[in-house]
Amino acid sequence: MKFAALFSAGAILLSSAAGPALLQAKTLEELTKEAGSEWMIGKWASEDGSAQISYTWRLDKHAVAFTFKMGDRESEGMIIRKPGTEDEVVYGSADNKGGVSTGHWTEHNGHPTLIMKSVQADGTERKFATEHIKTDADTMTVNLMGVGDDGKPDDSRLHEVIFKRQK
Repeated sequence: MKFAALFSAGAILLSSAAGPALLQAKTLEELTKEAGSEWMIGKWASEDGSAQISYTWRLDKHAVAFTFKMGDRESEGMIIRKPGTEDEVVYGSADNKGGVSTGHWTEHNGHPTLIMKSVQADGTERKFATEHIKTDADTMTVNLMGVGDDGKPDDSRLHEVIFKRQK
């Protein structure tokens, strides 16, 4: 009963014309367009075919589903605008080995970059960043980089993979 009363009072407060105006946050689709990173949406495979990545719109373009496969490792996750923020885009995923990764998207060197922490099933933690560079409409270079003590990519390129868009 108390919950119903609180909910009703909250709904009245939120809908009151005399109350403060509610902030209309941008959707993930709008943020993606503004950042110029909508080109990433689609299916990608490394040039040698050993890795596949997919970014697919979900939930009326409020989320992007992410899949990754390389060898016997598979990962699935979601990318969303963090509720209550103007433009913070966050990431979370789980893999078939019992690991979990969380992170946030930012811009690094003018490119969309995911800074994340990965925790393996045994508790081992690793921080790294993946910078996504558009070479052309059908080619993307992903640079795997370390993350410094300041939480930013440190430009020490650990690995580079070139992906081709799959039709």
